[in-house]
Amino acid sequence: MTFALQHASIAQLKILFSNLPPPDAAMRRGFFRASFIGPRWLRMAGGPSVALSGLPSWQGKRFLSADSATNMLKKNGKLTQALSMTVVAGMSQVDGKPGVALHYGADARIPWRWVRDELRRVDEHTLLGMTVINLPVLRHLAFPFLLEREA
Repeated sequence: MTFALQHASIAQLKILFSNLPPPDAAMRRGFFRASFIGPRWLRMAGGPSVALSGLPSWQGKRFLSADSATNMLKKNGKLTQALSMTVVAGMSQVDGKPGVALHYGADARIPWRWVRDELRRVDEHTLLGMTVINLPVLRHLAFPFLLEREA
């Protein structure tokens, strides 16, 4: 990951996101390690925020099939699955363009039932994600993260 991408402003990352294509099903395979990007305050708050919302030691996402994925947590030194998602193609809430989103579903625990992670393809190994929280005021914000494929 380049220094510029890691330290870009949210506005810069949203512009980049809008200019990237959605990842196709072939690209969405395997485990992608997560990192928080953007302004320093967001990089520092990302891990604790995700942990407080029920995903302590979040490591990234594993795509299980073309239409399903799960979050991966580190427990006792091993990766374990937590909180499954459905992969859905559709219009982005971030920019109104075609994209791919991860939905936790109406039955997911709070706050995940309101969360939607949208993904765009940076390159053959990297996805730029934007988390949207579908609650008043928050639905107009997007919180960036990066997913990098691991072998």
